[in-house]
Amino acid sequence: MKKSKGVIASETKQSRFMKTFPWSSFVLTALLIISTYANAQPLFEVERESFCKGVQDREPMDLFSNVAEIRKGEEVFLWMEIKGGERALTMLEAKGQMSIYHAWASEKGVTDIIDIGITKERWIELSNAMKNQFREQGFFTWRTYSAKRNFKEGRWYVSVLDANKKPVRKSGSGTEAFRPEIVIKFVSNVP
Repeated sequence: MKKSKGVIASETKQSRFMKTFPWSSFVLTALLIISTYANAQPLFEVERESFCKGVQDREPMDLFSNVAEIRKGEEVFLWMEIKGGERALTMLEAKGQMSIYHAWASEKGVTDIIDIGITKERWIELSNAMKNQFREQGFFTWRTYSAKRNFKEGRWYVSVLDANKKPVRKSGSGTEAFRPEIVIKFVSNVP
């Protein structure tokens, strides 16, 4: 009898394992596929960017190269064109908005975090055009910017962050986080 109980007990353990293993295997495989897909297709990427003195008709004006020579109190803009894929379009359709952040910082740390994403109002205005562009090209673009004043002289950088405040990458850069830099240098107020 002890033998038969042992066999029954062993069969029960094996039956439980066989019932559990295929299900857990399926869940692990699904999670692997989802995480691979999420890593392969970012929510969006930065297509173009410029530090500049202003923005007109959604295009940068008076571009800076590596150094922004400005008067104290003047603004510096970071303009960019964002390229969104299927995940971004799905998020916009579901939520009606999508946050994107510019985190302006110097060596002393972050000074400003500005939401430059697509607001509900802007989504209502642009949704048909974005959907059409996505259908035709497999992606959509939009242009946006942030502006900062009250600088201290020195090196400044802007971290571009998605809705979850995770770093965004520049198109074609692989997995590297995108963080454009500019040196601020003050000039006298004399014209």
